[in-house]
Amino acid sequence: MKNWTSFAFHSSNPGSIASPWTLESCNPTYPNGTGISGARNARANGCKLGALPVYIVNATEAHHIQTAIKFADRWDVRLTIKNTGHDSYGSIWTHNLKGISISRKWIPQVENSTTNAAEPVLAATIGAGVQDGELFNTLVRHDLIAVGGTNMDVGFVGWASGGGHGYMTGKYGMGADNILQAVIVTADGKILIVNEHQHQDLFWAIRGGGGGTFGVIISATVKAYPLPSMTFAGLSITAKNETTAKDFYDVISRLHALFPAMQDKGISGYYTMSGPPSSQTLTLSGSLFLWNGSNETFFKIMEPIQEFLHNEKNAVVSSITTLPLTSFKDLLANLPDLGAVPVEDSITASRLITKEVVFNKTAEFAETLRIHGPQAKAPKGGIPNVPVSGILTISRKPVDNALNPSWRKAVVHLILSQSWSNETPDTKAKSIVKNMTYNKLDSLRQLDLSSGAYLNEANAFEPGWQQSFFGQSYPRLNRVKEKYDPNGVFWCFKCVGSEDWVQQSDGRLCKAANPFY
Repeated sequence: MKNWTSFAFHSSNPGSIASPWTLESCNPTYPNGTGISGARNARANGCKLGALPVYIVNATEAHHIQTAIKFADRWDVRLTIKNTGHDSYGSIWTHNLKGISISRKWIPQVENSTTNAAEPVLAATIGAGVQDGELFNTLVRHDLIAVGGTNMDVGFVGWASGGGHGYMTGKYGMGADNILQAVIVTADGKILIVNEHQHQDLFWAIRGGGGGTFGVIISATVKAYPLPSMTFAGLSITAKNETTAKDFYDVISRLHALFPAMQDKGISGYYTMSGPPSSQTLTLSGSLFLWNGSNETFFKIMEPIQEFLHNEKNAVVSSITTLPLTSFKDLLANLPDLGAVPVEDSITASRLITKEVVFNKTAEFAETLRIHGPQAKAPKGGIPNVPVSGILTISRKPVDNALNPSWRKAVVHLILSQSWSNETPDTKAKSIVKNMTYNKLDSLRQLDLSSGAYLNEANAFEPGWQQSFFGQSYPRLNRVKEKYDPNGVFWCFKCVGSEDWVQQSDGRLCKAANPFY
């Protein structure tokens, strides 16, 4: 019971998934029958498997995966892949495929040899089960670093294959941009080494097209970099007591128009917006960082934003304060523990907010935040205020991969979240999901219909997900899927090719009569 809210516990268990929406109903109960999430009749209501897999393979070697694929083909079973469980699927468990090796003169492998067509680069080769914390801690001992996520329990391969944002991605590129090579077991049981010199179509697809649908990645080689210095600062913007929500969000919307220039000069970061009772008034608080730059350079870049906030002093109280963290080692030592698993249900709405929005639709953006973001007064009825997360660690440098093209024109990846307790009546819970999916999400979408969403952190029921997650890349991704997995051995929810199957309420998959349902 004491470990149930620890993500490390779930990631080390092949049959456990952290995300509540996956229909896992076998949560532990207290002696009085109350569930860990607070449901009073959890034990009496019983337990069912839900959408969790019936069979799980603990793959520690490539031949385990090949054997599982052969079994699936023999019995016409779909395979899904779980590493840490951050993405909520799972059948082949790759968590124990560990190992990290560093090469200061790495060259891609071609047909069991190496090629002279590429310059040697600094790189790290990692097993599919390696998590960000393991990668970071290994590399910093050698005064090196690689891009990775913000949660140390996240598996690197799943994070990067879906796109991947993190502390350093604004400077060094998205996670997908940093994959140099991968070793993959495909649906026919073959082991392929994919890179820019061979199996280029598959190499293109796994860098942004999502993990778990083209094959089983057993290792990946990623770019490594010398450990950079860092300037780290806290950003705080708080509405004054007399400031209306309309005026606060007007300030926040116009502030976003200054972010692209800030990002282009090397500063990126994260923020959250909250309201009562989490904060006394409407508040934006965040962290900003500049790699390989001095405090003087940082504040020179921030001058336009500081001037803007000073001019808005009648509406908000603001501060930008540097903190005594001067290297990634310092940041790593002071990262908050994000490994807690929620015991409440939740749903999100997210969108990649583009330059078009922050430059040309300031009023519409402000109004969308006012209506759908945190409210100035705490909501009634036991439903929490809606927090907003903003991710500014975006690389707009074009790379030939399957990353959602919307990333390259985005300023911020914006996420609205809504949670509710297990005691919430089903009708109310369903209305929350419906409101988030078809109201709040649609309002974000209407800001720029040409934009999309980040598949690793999107609404689980995203309408039109092919366009939202993959944009113009989807037809090409589908062709790669059909080439390497023509029988649909690999499946995951709203992944490339998943529309060929219909998932029943008990988790079973049936072939879709019409693949465009």
